[in-house]
Amino acid sequence: MATNVRLKRLEKLALQHASQVVLYELSDPRLTPVTLTRCKLTADLSWLTIHWSVIGTEADRNKVSRALDQARPVVQGAIADAFQTRRTPRIKWKFDKGVEGALRVTSLLEDLKRARQERGDDEELPEELPDDDTI
Repeated sequence: MATNVRLKRLEKLALQHASQVVLYELSDPRLTPVTLTRCKLTADLSWLTIHWSVIGTEADRNKVSRALDQARPVVQGAIADAFQTRRTPRIKWKFDKGVEGALRVTSLLEDLKRARQERGDDEELPEELPDDDTI
């Protein structure tokens, strides 16, 4: 069993190597818009879940998903070389909905700001709340 510190170090190493392979060593044009966001390694080092995100449509997401599945052996080999452990983790790809959600919230805030400006409520909100003494 790996310690928590060792797991975090291996997760960071896996993300660095997987990103490098996907972005620079593979020549698949379907992988150009992908971002590898984080990794999660099981305690027994048998599975590595790599979270990824892409900005685009559902069709773009499907293309990237298929390309990542095809690239799995190459990425797994690079991670195995980097880890130099007895056991090489098997890779699972998982779409990261966090980036997509953040973009949606940003878009909603921009729409709200635009609507307030159109109504004439373009008074800016204060950056900080006033002290309790001034209220």
